Parts: sequence; structure tokens; C-alpha cells
Amino acid sequence: MYKSFCTSLREHAQRLLPIAAVMVGTTVPTLAQEKILYITSNNIEDDKNAVIAYQRLSDGSVRPAGIFLMRGTGIDNDTNGKLGPNDNDTPIVVSADQRWLFAVNGHTNTIAGFRIVSGGGLEHVQGSPFPSMGVGPVSLDISGDVLLVANRNEDPYQLDALSGGAFSNYASFRINDDGSLTFISKLELTDGQKNTQVLVSSRDSRIVFGNDFQVDVDFDGEGSVSKLFGPMAAVRGGLRSFRLDDWGRLEPVTVTTLPETVEPAPEVPTVPLGIWDHPSKNLLYVGLVTRNQLGVYRYDDHGRLNFVTAVANSGQDICWVKTNAAGTRLYAVNNLPREGTDEASTMTVFDISGTRAEAPVEIGRVALPMHLGTFVNNRASHQPNSTAFQFDLSPDEEFLYVIMQRVDQTDANGSPDGNIIHTIRLDSSGDMEVIASRRLLGDGVPARARPQGVIAVDLAR
Repeated sequence: MYKSFCTSLREHAQRLLPIAAVMVGTTVPTLAQEKILYITSNNIEDDKNAVIAYQRLSDGSVRPAGIFLMRGTGIDNDTNGKLGPNDNDTPIVVSADQRWLFAVNGHTNTIAGFRIVSGGGLEHVQGSPFPSMGVGPVSLDISGDVLLVANRNEDPYQLDALSGGAFSNYASFRINDDGSLTFISKLELTDGQKNTQVLVSSRDSRIVFGNDFQVDVDFDGEGSVSKLFGPMAAVRGGLRSFRLDDWGRLEPVTVTTLPETVEPAPEVPTVPLGIWDHPSKNLLYVGLVTRNQLGVYRYDDHGRLNFVTAVANSGQDICWVKTNAAGTRLYAVNNLPREGTDEASTMTVFDISGTRAEAPVEIGRVALPMHLGTFVNNRASHQPNSTAFQFDLSPDEEFLYVIMQRVDQTDANGSPDGNIIHTIRLDSSGDMEVIASRRLLGDGVPARARPQGVIAVDLAR
């Protein structure tokens, strides 16, 4: 199932956009505050992909503060909302000591590495960007001084690789003292699966989890809406666990096929999308996207997974999940509206305190604003033009920031709008309220891009 082996780009001239260029004609403050939100533009223009920094203001809103080119290009998913290329989590990560930020260039197969400087500005480390050692990097995490990368290999503009010329893989890199990366190892998924996320256990930094998710089906045959990316139709997914050895090499532990959680089983299997673990218990939470359920797994000291339960979720297409620091709440993005109930994406919150850690209970939900109408997606059904993807909590957990992507990237979509950051105020009781929304078109995110990755940091400067 795996092939394992171990083996710098020349240093580029640094390119940083002036902060004033973020919003022409508007006075934009410098990165003087320490409360920062980072996203990536996923810009599909050649070498224009960028990390965009925002100041997080006390009322929960965000204000543009800087654009930092990543010297690479984002993935262009110019389809009728096809699942896959943009269905990933954690494409941007900050080291625990807040010295380094890493982010993916999905189309040019590289990882941009930055030094975080005073006030939250970014400077490329020497040699950045670095080869991701695969095709279509989508997810990152850090274990000590090791950076982990999931290379998904589902870029429609790298068709030779996508059609069988390459495998998805998980790769590991040493983060050197100057922030540069040195390749350590990779494990290729020779079973043909497509990975969406890599996650280091918060309980044991030697344990690593991976998520596989693939929906590649031609729903309308010779029609103009849908098409296959790969050589054959596939609806599948599963979970993986690995261990890191003393040299930072990835060693496979288990490959887990999800149990059927709905009886009788329909034609589409149970498939996972987002994963996150409990901060103080050996539990892994899984968004069971094809079942609208939240799954719970236990894992042992080796990372081996055992299914516990799946609980109901009121939203449609539960995708990405994340807990608070205390392990009392879990938040989930529901990418699509529930028919007859919602007009757009929603977010749900679960109580995972005490014994509910193994039997989560939904205690709240919020609808996300969307005023852009619908289009016919590649599944030949109506879908909102803008839907929710990744999110993060502010360090004080007063706010949640969720990114909306302009999903319909076909020429038929004449509206440039749809890429948005919503701010949600959180309440300990489980109440959630959308209090601010920022459209990203003027912030360095072109209409044809689908911004991805959200990370909120309080910099100790």
C-alpha cells in the first residue's frame, strides 16, 4: 500500500507588497497590533498566491494589514462546484513558538516558509518556497521541529499526475534553525486514495492522523455540467494513522475503513472529511460528510483507531471540525444548506464536556449569510454560489472566523462576489451569532480564486 523512501531551491529575491496597496485610496494601518488573522488567497494567477494578514479588532471584525506573496500559484478548480480539489483543511500553519508560518502553493507544488516579524509581518526564509515532494499540497501540521505535508494530487491542471502519473502522499520535513526545510521522508498512497488533511495528535506529538476523501463521478455522462478527473469513478475515503520515529520519518500504523453508520447502507459509503482530536483525551472526531454525522474514535498509544459512535448533526454535509482548548465544545462547518431548512451554509456546536466527549450532543447552530443565489453544480443539483470552508477560533475563544469560497468558478458566473470572511461571536451556552462579514475581492483575492486556510494568532511581541 505504501512505498517509503528518504532522500533547495535557490534563494529568490524577496517580494512583499506594500501594505498601502491592499486597499487603494484607503488609509490602512500597519501591522502594529498583535492580534492577527492569516489566510491564503489561493490566487490562480502565476506566482501571485499570497498570505493575507488582517488585524483582528476588538469588535470581532477584521481589517486588511498586509499581502505577502508566496512565490507560487494556487489551484484553479474552475468547475461547477466539483468536490475534491478545495476540500481540505489546515493549508496554513504557524509554529508553536510563533517564529514560522508555512503555507501551500497547490498548483506549483511548493511550501512557502516565512519568518514572522514584529507586528505579524512575514519575510521569506532562505530557499522559500520548498518543493512539497508531491503534487497538489493541501494540508500542513507541525510536530516539534518536523513539518508534515499532505500532497493530494487532485489539481485539474496537472492532469498527467491526476490520471495515474503520480500518487498522493504524506511527507515530512525538518524545520531548520533558520526556518528552511529539509526533506526527510514520504509515504505514497498506492491504493489510489486522495488525502485532504494531516493532523498531529495533541496528546502525543509522535502520532499523526490522515484523512482520505474522494468524490470523482461523472454525474451527467456526456453533459456539460460534470466530468471525471481521474481514470475511473470513485466515491471513497478512510482514516490513516502514522508514527514519527526519532528522525522524523513517517511510519504507517493503520488504514481504517469507516463503518456503515446508517442502515440499510445506501449506495454512497460513509466518507470522512474533517478530523480533529480532543485536547486531553485520546479521541479523534471525524466529520462523516455523506451521513451528516459527527463520528468519534478512540486511539491507543500507538495511534490505532477504534470506532466509538456517530451522532446526528442538523447541518448538511458536515465537513471541518475543531474543538476549543478546554475540550468542552466542538464546532463544525456544514458546507451545504439542509433542504427545506437552510438557504446557505451553517455551523453547529456540540457539547463534548465530561462524558459527552465520547457521545457529543449538538447544542447550537447558526446560519451563515449568503445573498448570491444558486447555480447547478456538478452533481446536477442547485447549490449556493458561496459556501463555507475552513475556520479558526480566536485564542480567547470569543470569536470564530469562517471563510466562504466562491464555489461556481465557471464562465457562467458573472458575479465577482462570494469570497467572504464571517465573524461569529461565541457564547459558553452554545449560542452563536454572525456579527461581521468582510468581502475579500478588494483584499487581494481575485474573483476566480478560492481563498483557503484561516489561522488566528495572538503574537507575543
